[in-house]
Amino acid sequence: MALNSINYDPLDSIQGAGIMRGSGAPTSITAQKGTLYVNLTASSTTTRLYINTDGSTTWGAFTASA
Repeated sequence: MALNSINYDPLDSIQGAGIMRGSGAPTSITAQKGTLYVNLTASSTTTRLYINTDGSTTWGAFTASA
């Protein structure tokens, strides 16, 4: 996985896709398509949870309620 200054920690992995956590958006993290990423330092409802959409470094943000 390619990383810049983001700290990440894989929590679990099922057939390549899994759940990751870290500080900041996962813009430079390569992961399997379908992998979830939880931003532990998120400050808004649109920066808390991401899903990898292409098996590379493209992530889509989920919008969470309060």
